Amino acid sequence: MTHPHAATRRTALKAALLAAAAASGTSRALAQDDAPPEEPPFGPGGRVNVTYDETLSFNELYDNPPMLGRSEAWRQRVVEDPADYNSIVRVVNYSDVLPIYGAVRSEHVRWGYPHNDVWFDVGDGYVHSSWIVPVHETFNEPQDVPRTGFWGEITVPTSWQHNQPIMSSRRYYDLAYGALFRVLEREDDRYGRAWYRLYDDAKPSSRWWVQAEHVRRVPSTEFLPISPDVPPGEKRIEVDLDNQMLMCYESDRLVFSTRTATGAAFRDASGKIHDFFTPKGEHFVRYKRPSRHMTGGDSINDRYDLPGVPWCTFITWDGVAIHGTYWHNDYGHERSHGCINVTTDAARWVYRWVNPYTGHMKQAHVTTEEEREDATRVIVF
Repeated sequence: MTHPHAATRRTALKAALLAAAAASGTSRALAQDDAPPEEPPFGPGGRVNVTYDETLSFNELYDNPPMLGRSEAWRQRVVEDPADYNSIVRVVNYSDVLPIYGAVRSEHVRWGYPHNDVWFDVGDGYVHSSWIVPVHETFNEPQDVPRTGFWGEITVPTSWQHNQPIMSSRRYYDLAYGALFRVLEREDDRYGRAWYRLYDDAKPSSRWWVQAEHVRRVPSTEFLPISPDVPPGEKRIEVDLDNQMLMCYESDRLVFSTRTATGAAFRDASGKIHDFFTPKGEHFVRYKRPSRHMTGGDSINDRYDLPGVPWCTFITWDGVAIHGTYWHNDYGHERSHGCINVTTDAARWVYRWVNPYTGHMKQAHVTTEEEREDATRVIVF
């Protein structure tokens, strides 16, 4: 399988990668005429060993490809031909950002992924799509932050969380495209770079700072309800675990569907199996949060620590939710710790469509007794 433009793209991509390496991540911001040249370099720390310069523009690096992809796993093979998984061109690692020029389906399904036959064309080869999350890169004009704050969405492949509003300060979390946070304040450093302070619900006293141009202010219109005129009792969600599909109905009319990744079983260090299957039965929307820092998995040696999980619609009191997913692209089979993983766009649609409607100012909304009768049903089977 050879792409008609593969040779040209391969040459251009190799040149871009070599240039990036030689420049150690030439700073997009520092190339601007009004950026002071004396700004110290970025702080390369973090919870994972990812050291690229966070002011780099991947659109510029790859000459504005149709889409970008962020790798969410280590040692992912870029291959010459999807039919031959050993035709290795190179290997990409966690948080690497790739250009995506298109997608192909291969009849030679990668071992372990019978649910997914899609491969991404990344210019010099193909990479299986399950661990490459499609992303964009949009830089935003920094805004003043009102006293009440606003909801902000990360719009670049990765925006690092710093402990101070300056590039050379220590950083920890790598905040992925699509993550959602409450923006509390703005501060401009002496080098002219604007920063936003984010609220983290798991660590409310922490001072999290990110580059303001990496964050899009989410307008209140994006919280408005979808199909508000449909009687609440006619809305329902069905989650088909066998086929890994989520379907939204208005009466008997299907109005939305998407693939899912639901709860699975995990084996701990001693070999014991732990059941995290998504509970079957009839549920309802119990509470909603635009953003949630989700952690867990320690008892089964599968720790996760995910800040800013977007558009969370909870259907049980013990934390099972329909929510956006920025840490994999692996839908169509069981793989979560009980939640119903969908894409961020799908989760946003569900959040707006289900009842009760919660507005755009709240950090969280628990379904009240008065709202219980109208809360959207979620049937898992």
